[in-house]
Amino acid sequence: MKMLALAALLATPAAAQDVAVTDVTVVDTRTGALAPHRTVVIRDGRIAGVGADRPPAGAKVVRGTGKFLIPGLWDFVTHVSWTRVSALPVLVANGITAVRDEGGDLAETAIWADGVRSGRIVGPTIFQVGPMLNGTSFNRYQYALGTPEQARGAVRLLKFQGVDGLEIERRVPRAVYFELMQEAKASALPVSGKVPMEVTPIEASNAGQATIDNLETIYDGVFGAAHEHDLIAGIDAFLKLEGGGTTLFATLTRNGTAVTPSLYAVAYALAHNDPAAPRDPNYRYVARSQRHPIKPVPAEELELFRTMLPRLQQTTRRLQQAGVMLLAGTDIAADRVPGFSLHDELDLLAAAGLTPLQVLQAATLNPAKVMRRTADYGTVERGKMADLVLLDADPVRDVAALHRIAAVLSHGQLFNRSALDRLLITASQQAEAS
Repeated sequence: MKMLALAALLATPAAAQDVAVTDVTVVDTRTGALAPHRTVVIRDGRIAGVGADRPPAGAKVVRGTGKFLIPGLWDFVTHVSWTRVSALPVLVANGITAVRDEGGDLAETAIWADGVRSGRIVGPTIFQVGPMLNGTSFNRYQYALGTPEQARGAVRLLKFQGVDGLEIERRVPRAVYFELMQEAKASALPVSGKVPMEVTPIEASNAGQATIDNLETIYDGVFGAAHEHDLIAGIDAFLKLEGGGTTLFATLTRNGTAVTPSLYAVAYALAHNDPAAPRDPNYRYVARSQRHPIKPVPAEELELFRTMLPRLQQTTRRLQQAGVMLLAGTDIAADRVPGFSLHDELDLLAAAGLTPLQVLQAATLNPAKVMRRTADYGTVERGKMADLVLLDADPVRDVAALHRIAAVLSHGQLFNRSALDRLLITASQQAEAS
């Protein structure tokens, strides 16, 4: 069944032909400046030119009049193995041309990543992080590290296997964590993930952790076990402590430690577990093998999610105001909706108080910086990868413009609106078979 699903998503690599997006407004993700009436030429999977020149002879012309061109979007926290291969075209159809896969089956995602690179599979570039490194394994995508020696060995092995980074979980013991961080630094592998329960966020930042993912783990690190049975009390104490921006925010900013709030994960938990809430119509893009029936949950648990979300957004706003780099990541896994969830995350970031440009940066420029790939991604410039999204409206003026996708270029392959709609139809069919 898995092989049938994969085969149906295979794409015939497009013949080499220049693509020229003409008379388009190019958005500078660094400043928000708009450069109108530009011709952007794509050749061999990269941007060959950005200027006012006429399109080259024989190029496929895409009229960009009245439209806006941005770099492809990133979903910085995904679990692709846990969403299945049918999620890949859904991501592209939503303008997502790169993902950071944390905690997956390396052999499986390597096949998918190679298929995407070769053009045989429609999907985003997959940056592989490997298994989730934890003190105790709670699922088949986690690897338990019990000693510092095991941590060193795991880092070296993953480096040998060619991963793009490492992902850390909450139950890694303190001594193991710091040994892992030293080995990762020596191996030039960025470490992202949760703040371990025995480590503070300041210690994690000073140790060189590149990102803190899932914002609620910051509260654990600040207060330890003091509020483990009352998360809201812990969050409220944190918000009071951070009233004017204190040592933690300053440390994160100074060290360049980015934060991925993953607000969608909390919003989804609230909506998905509320029997009064309607089922998300995009649930059809979730692989059937990963779907779970809605089960009643205690009212106090729903109230926890409902109370937590605005507090997370308040913290997100303060992080942005303090100059901490923010990233857009959904933490999609199991039955969380792929692709569309990133736009939910971007809307939640905007509702938290980020400007449209800051939201755009969280999904384009900032992840390229964190992954040390700004030579290829994050801006629309000559020489960059031809991962681009053509929008019907100005995303610097309104975040809602990011929902209005006219076309996507993934590895230089053009998908107009009709092609994107066909991708979604195919993906929903394959989700039923996965």
